[in-house]
Amino acid sequence: MKRFSCLFVLIALFLLTSESVQAWNYAGHRVIASIAWDQLTPETQRAMVTLLKQHPRFEQDFQSRMPAVIRKAAPAVQDRWLFMRAATWPDIVRSLKDEDREKYHRGTWHYINQPIYLDTSAEQALSSKLSVNTAQSIRRGDDPLLFNILQALEYNVALMKDPAVSPADKAIALCWIMHLTGDSHQPLHSSALFSKGSFPEGDRGGNSIRIGKSNLHAQWDGLLGNSFKDSEIVSQAVGLARDPALKQLGEQAAQNLNYVAWIDESHALAKSAGYTQMILEAVKQNDGPQNEFIKLTALPAEYYRTAGAIAVKRAAQSGWRLAAVINDLQ
Repeated sequence: MKRFSCLFVLIALFLLTSESVQAWNYAGHRVIASIAWDQLTPETQRAMVTLLKQHPRFEQDFQSRMPAVIRKAAPAVQDRWLFMRAATWPDIVRSLKDEDREKYHRGTWHYINQPIYLDTSAEQALSSKLSVNTAQSIRRGDDPLLFNILQALEYNVALMKDPAVSPADKAIALCWIMHLTGDSHQPLHSSALFSKGSFPEGDRGGNSIRIGKSNLHAQWDGLLGNSFKDSEIVSQAVGLARDPALKQLGEQAAQNLNYVAWIDESHALAKSAGYTQMILEAVKQNDGPQNEFIKLTALPAEYYRTAGAIAVKRAAQSGWRLAAVINDLQ
């Protein structure tokens, strides 16, 4: 466990100067998907890949993007690549143009802004009039385009289980289930900081707290690495899954498939390790309507040691839970 925690701390420190990305980044989502892949039976693996090949954008976003080294590899390697690619697809569609982006991109599905208040005064002033969607399930009349992550998970799992839904739509739903399972385990996808001055509408999960050239949210997104090399990502996932402590943690986590519990876990971590006292003090010193962003030069190494250890644990929990969710869909 110590070996892998140290690895991710080094990665996190490297990412101090990285630019903002969305959700767990490309590597993070693929690490989680690769962990899940190895928990599936060969029959379920084949079923998931067969379904993904029915995706309406399979040629544009999957097949044509497969690296040459993967195309030359064995079918099993290609299948794992397609499965890992699916976990990143909801971020890929952010960059589509016009009608395609409108058709597939769902910005609010990636998070829920459960409130963390800067202080008691902020809670008293803001708690009764928050406009953010913190619903834990779908309510009559809710607009699917405005679902939060909990509602989106419920919605897409229902699509997957509905025999009347087309394979193409189920393939899209599978991508979202994979992605949102990962997102729900990233602490800053569960929460937002609210203050009377700078953040009466929330800090967008840390996106409005600048850390050097990056931001707090991006720092957490990058804790699982920044590699685009598939062999490195798979090796990373295998190493995590073989660590006895992480394996036990993942297996235990798979016994709880309550999405609300996943978010509650992340929210508690956001409170204890995301928005530390140092960050809260920085916000307090600059809390005013004129300060849309709070700027910090850097965070201490201890912050990244704690965050890095949390990230690998959340990856294990997310990977095993994703496999359990997929098995439950069969």
